[in-house]
Amino acid sequence: MTEKRKILAIIGTHRKNGVVSTLAKNILKGANDNGKETELINLYDYNIEECIGCWTCSKLGKCFKNDDFEALFEKVKEAEIIILGSPVYWGNISGIMKTFFDRHTGYAMYIPPDLDKAYELPTWKKLKVALRAMKNFGPRPEFGQKTFILIVSATIPLKHFFNDIKNSLKSLKIYVRKLNGIIIEKLIITDSLFKFRKNRIKNFNEKALKIGEKL
Repeated sequence: MTEKRKILAIIGTHRKNGVVSTLAKNILKGANDNGKETELINLYDYNIEECIGCWTCSKLGKCFKNDDFEALFEKVKEAEIIILGSPVYWGNISGIMKTFFDRHTGYAMYIPPDLDKAYELPTWKKLKVALRAMKNFGPRPEFGQKTFILIVSATIPLKHFFNDIKNSLKSLKIYVRKLNGIIIEKLIITDSLFKFRKNRIKNFNEKALKIGEKL
């Protein structure tokens, strides 16, 4: 019997029945109806503390903070397909989504353990450390290549007004790239507040359902 594909939706929005939540749920519904194993995580339901840039995780492989991040990252590792969804806040993704991304450093990326001490070394040794860092720094190969679907929702009626959509997509794409992932679908909905275009959100929800059915 073929093992079910694990599909994980990670969203960062306070609106549990808002546009991002509904689109993610519809993708999962389509996939679930087709026999896939699915799970929805709203980051606002968890305790995820801010990264302080101490690099402890580069040595230990985990953060010293005792919160919910590590358990969530285990779900990221297990998933084959990951849906990332965020509203646009102040020209970018939501704060909780960015905090979640920040905490991945020692979990998802290989960092040479002596890199932070390079300044103490002679010049030729610094060069050696730098070359090794450039060669090895990046996604941990044991995680393989995951597939991603991106959801961005903005209240603005114009797609690239003040580059809000562009910035938000860039932040999500950086996360995908750092996990050596590939993007197969993007749902970008503007005018989620004023609703100038009739049935726009309804049409997007129907599209989300069809995307899930194909997974």
